[in-house]
Amino acid sequence: MHGCRRKRAVVVLWDRPVFAGVGARRRAPGTPALWGSDWGRGRPRVAPARGFSDLSSGVPADRFLLIRLSAVGDVVNTLPTLSLLRRARPDATIGFAVEDRARDLLDGHPLVDRVHVFPRRRWREMRHEPGRWGQLRSEFLEYVGGIRAPRYQVAIDVQGNVKGGVHAYFSGAPTRIGFARGYDRELNHWLSTERVVPPGDRPHRVDKFASLLGPLGIQDTTREWVFPPTEAAEGVIANFLASSGLAGGEAVLIHPGTSGRGTAKRWPPERFAQLARRIGDELGRAIVVTWGPGEEELARSVVAGNERAVVAPQTGSLLELLSLVRSAAVFVSADTGPMHLAAASGVSCVALFGPKDPAVYAPYGEGHVVLYRPDGMDQISVDEALGAVGSLLE
Repeated sequence: MHGCRRKRAVVVLWDRPVFAGVGARRRAPGTPALWGSDWGRGRPRVAPARGFSDLSSGVPADRFLLIRLSAVGDVVNTLPTLSLLRRARPDATIGFAVEDRARDLLDGHPLVDRVHVFPRRRWREMRHEPGRWGQLRSEFLEYVGGIRAPRYQVAIDVQGNVKGGVHAYFSGAPTRIGFARGYDRELNHWLSTERVVPPGDRPHRVDKFASLLGPLGIQDTTREWVFPPTEAAEGVIANFLASSGLAGGEAVLIHPGTSGRGTAKRWPPERFAQLARRIGDELGRAIVVTWGPGEEELARSVVAGNERAVVAPQTGSLLELLSLVRSAAVFVSADTGPMHLAAASGVSCVALFGPKDPAVYAPYGEGHVVLYRPDGMDQISVDEALGAVGSLLE
């Protein structure tokens, strides 16, 4: 197993559980129970730590479905929740529902018994082709049958929107744990039977996700990332580093891109290029520029004319990207999935933040520098970024 254990440095958890117990009045199976304050007023009451049962039968639950479909960074930040669940329930059957673009993080995972891959990209294409609607219907029914087949007793909806809630409902699990009203999206809480108020005012995503285990009596604050085996991916990256004359732990990795919906999170490409040049000239470090789908031209513009900088090869999987990130001395990017991969791997990050709240979305743990300018990414200077990189290399 490949794991990394980190301690949270920024957000301080309360010193006792923050989940309220089921009220004294007996409720019918399937009736939503509120864990914490649904209105967000006052300190939530404390629930007794206990095992959880299938409410319809009283049999201790041993079949769990975790649901975090997207995005890549959020799937990465769900892995500590998976580790906690497996540690607390070593003999349980654990399934994980995830979209196709993040499946590499779960396929072959040593802590997961079943991976349910939601083919979002494929079905989105089929939806616009009437001639394939019959096939789409058949594949959908097969998918639903696949998540129902294990007869999960508890579905843990980390997704927190209607898509996650529907997955939990279709799984057939009689107990569906989700976030309380105000901590979810798209009225997701309507589909939950157990509703959790996360700890604190603005908890980091890692801690928010882990709080869903509270109704199961799991309140461990340990955060551990375990990934699928990466030996094959590491061989690919080792060949790239050798051919580029680089040793592991030597280069600064820069990731200038963001997702298509993350334009407000982007730092100007010309500043990434200036930063790369100054890292080489003033800090004496090699630079590797990573890129995702549709970003190769962007990566090449960052390294243009810079003899110390190289463009990373196209990674064939997220595990190859993970292996490349692990080779970095420091990782520099905006709020991206690769940034969370780096933090989960124990690599120090310089995180460039504009509109997003770093208390919630920053790289998790100690050893990172966050440059936060809520007025806009263009308020972050190259001098600041260079100083941050230099401080982490010392």
